[in-house]
Amino acid sequence: MKGFLKFILVFAAILLLSAFLAPLFYDFFQMFHTYKFERIFQRIVMILSLVAVVLFVRVKKEALISYGALWKPESLGLFGKGFVTGLVVLGLVGVLRVFSGQATFAPDSFSWGGWSIKISLAFGTALLIGFMEEFFFRGFIFRSLLNLTKNRVFLCVLVATLFYTIIHFIGMKKIFVEADPNFIDGLRLIGAPFLSLAQWPKFWPQAAGLFLFGLALIGAAYRSGSLYPAIGLHAGCVFYVKLDDSFVQFHAAPSFLWGSKILYDGFVGWCFLAAMAILFWTIKKPVAASKG
Repeated sequence: MKGFLKFILVFAAILLLSAFLAPLFYDFFQMFHTYKFERIFQRIVMILSLVAVVLFVRVKKEALISYGALWKPESLGLFGKGFVTGLVVLGLVGVLRVFSGQATFAPDSFSWGGWSIKISLAFGTALLIGFMEEFFFRGFIFRSLLNLTKNRVFLCVLVATLFYTIIHFIGMKKIFVEADPNFIDGLRLIGAPFLSLAQWPKFWPQAAGLFLFGLALIGAAYRSGSLYPAIGLHAGCVFYVKLDDSFVQFHAAPSFLWGSKILYDGFVGWCFLAAMAILFWTIKKPVAASKG
């Protein structure tokens, strides 16, 4: 409980500090290039959050153990299985869309060097996103909830997955910022994201897909007692999404059955994500996070 309250206080301090620093950095960067105030604010929040995570891990290294992030000999294999699973599942959805006429297989004409750079960047991005989000959502949030509720797994899975889903949509609503932003504008940015939730009719199909994906990720982490299957699964899916446009051209209009080009906002995508969630929740008995 104390750890969770500490996180809330630290994150509140990060938001306030970001609101204070954003106008200063905005004025500085305007001398060299035009940057949006909102983007500067978001980047400061991200950087300060990463600094906080690094400090937290350095001070409390046992967090790596309790979250299932401790590296062990089998961790690479768990990561690989998760990565391949995510790649194959989304790949199957992509293949179905090509055969159904929803998309056309048309690879970009990059050179070998171009493909190497693109694939390397996609893998690096996927790995970074996979580790950061899994450490936070399936590590810190989920394990903290388990401790807080004395291992009420169903409740913790529901709350953690809803939080993971909603957080992806709280930035849809934009606010107007004057040409010369100040600290008050920074404070307005803190509250503005939550106005997006009122627009739920616009994003519920994507939210349904992300909820099912979150169930698969949390199942992979909880049932294995390690974050690495979830990191691999997340990274594999992100890797596929980053490269998808380089192989497939989507030309059909969004529909309930197929969704749009993002693959997880239609019925077919939901079925594959649900099957993946069932797979990770039933493949083995739950294992406690590694003790080291």
